[in-house]
Amino acid sequence: MKKGIILFLLIIFLVFASTSTAFAYSSFGRMFAGKITNTKATEIAQWEAAGYICPMFGTSISIIPIGSPHGTPVNYFIPSYISSATRTNPSLSKLIIGRYSGQTMITCTLYSDPPQTQTVSLNTINLFGTSR
Repeated sequence: MKKGIILFLLIIFLVFASTSTAFAYSSFGRMFAGKITNTKATEIAQWEAAGYICPMFGTSISIIPIGSPHGTPVNYFIPSYISSATRTNPSLSKLIIGRYSGQTMITCTLYSDPPQTQTVSLNTINLFGTSR
């Protein structure tokens, strides 16, 4: 029953997305939908593969947008205090729909002599739900 409701809401969202109605700026942020391709944002994964440590109070994800206009972001940050409206955690291959607003800066540090830092800017998700 819940899968049917989530699927129905996703279809309605995609109808609005195809007309670009859902992507208008508002005080609540912009909408997005997609399939999770990685449980780490691309930039975070690249820096960590190079030996950097990227502490963050939350999680980052990378998605393939579904029904989104050209230029829709694919990397996002989910703060630890934001929980899924569907009570399921974001994981690989799940569908996700939500709203994002603003940017979160994440500093990655390579502990060497001298220490090196890189800053990654990710769009911040403030409301989301994932499939089961």
